Amino acid sequence: MNRPQTADRRRQKMHYAFLCLLLAVYSLPVVAQNITHGPVMGAVTSSSCKVYLRTVSPAQVSVTCHPYAVSNNFHIRFGETTTQSDNSVVIQLTDLNPDTKYILKVEVNGKYDTTKGSFKTFPAEGVKGDFSFVTGSCQETENMKVFEAMPKNDPYFLMHTGDFTYPDYMIARNYAATQEGIDSSYRRRYNEKVMKQMLYNVPIDYIYDDDDYVGASAGRYCTNDLVSKREHGKITYTMPADTFPPLWRSNVIKGYADYFPHYDLPDTSEGIFHSFKFGNSEFFVIDRNSCKDHPDGDVFKYNAKRHRWYFAPDSSIALFGKKQMDWLKTAIKNSDADWKFIVSGVPLNGACEKLIQAGVKIQKLHYKEWYGFHLASGFGHYWAGFPYERNDFLNFVKQNNIKNIVVISGDTHHCVMDDGTNAGFPEMNASGLSVSTTELAKYIKLIGNGFGLYRFKRIWNQGGIGITTKECKNGFGKVRIVGSDYVELSIVDEDNKTISSFKVPFQK
Repeated sequence: MNRPQTADRRRQKMHYAFLCLLLAVYSLPVVAQNITHGPVMGAVTSSSCKVYLRTVSPAQVSVTCHPYAVSNNFHIRFGETTTQSDNSVVIQLTDLNPDTKYILKVEVNGKYDTTKGSFKTFPAEGVKGDFSFVTGSCQETENMKVFEAMPKNDPYFLMHTGDFTYPDYMIARNYAATQEGIDSSYRRRYNEKVMKQMLYNVPIDYIYDDDDYVGASAGRYCTNDLVSKREHGKITYTMPADTFPPLWRSNVIKGYADYFPHYDLPDTSEGIFHSFKFGNSEFFVIDRNSCKDHPDGDVFKYNAKRHRWYFAPDSSIALFGKKQMDWLKTAIKNSDADWKFIVSGVPLNGACEKLIQAGVKIQKLHYKEWYGFHLASGFGHYWAGFPYERNDFLNFVKQNNIKNIVVISGDTHHCVMDDGTNAGFPEMNASGLSVSTTELAKYIKLIGNGFGLYRFKRIWNQGGIGITTKECKNGFGKVRIVGSDYVELSIVDEDNKTISSFKVPFQK
């Protein structure tokens, strides 16, 4: 016979249940939200990875990772964020297995953070397979659809070729004058919506370009611009070169070293150029900003009698500089990789000289806010504007019989490709990740055809956005490395639609 429970007995049972619940709660890991930026993974190799983190306030942090399929094989590394480092830290994970997906968790002051990540280590050096990565540059608008499309291609990493936001105008022209300016530029980069989510699971390597360095087309000492105006029916151009304190340059280099999870940098007094290996490929990432020691206008000469500008570069000026080129020559000559990727913030395509010469020819033209000489000056600060340095490298490659070089570049706000017939090397210029217009290639083609100045296929012969298609959407590049058979270069738009694609066959 069941007896009715007394009030005291009911209270005892409720108290016991509450204690059990409390014990269960305290036995679970404590979880909080203390990470403001990151985790961002970079400098990935076949056995290691660096992780960038920023916390709400100074803290002790630890990063734990384990293989996706083996949860009890932990790798733990510790670090500390401080006020002096803007509450940021870069932690390196080592002793990892090659070509393995890892799950990453972070503890801040002993509490697991709600933000998690994952990454895949690179294949072992020399291993051949079917591997892909994505690439692109230039992001300054709210349209971030490309970062939803990129992960669908299962990339090992994103190779970012610059203008990773535009701090020289989004913050201030002199943002690099102070530590706070440098700090805020990286907080902005790592807080890009949609991209921020992608970087939780896709590692990144990065070389800054002009607008995320110091100033537009900047070099070691000065920023550059073309000033055009029409007065009394005449068009005039000036190319001022505003100098800036050397501290700006050193601050930008130091900021990259402190706040980006980067590969080893051979010489930070010269720039942030570097290299890394990925399976049977090796990447040589070159810095076009830090070393240049002259204004852009030096590649042009003004004839006062004729009132015209001419393209007249000489052997004394260079884009990448002797120290960096010596490093590149030695490194690429000694490389035993099947594929050798040169990564640049700007096009290396020498056929772009046709655009420089065309701009000189139509320099007197003016339409609304566009002036003919803009075409010349715009492409004059790419490698085509420095033929002595460029030809010296081409000759070096030929003399040393270096084969299977592929170029990845950015900056232009268009996405186009060439199989090497015009460019010198097969090149994919993938730009316009998030910009207001990606119609440059379309307009350049129209200008060439309209004035009979050049044929676009004699510059970029493998199509692209605005060339292969009428629509000009944001886009990115996808690179697929298939053993020692071929490299496939593809331009993909923000809807993950392949716009153009071609294969670079391996040369034995």
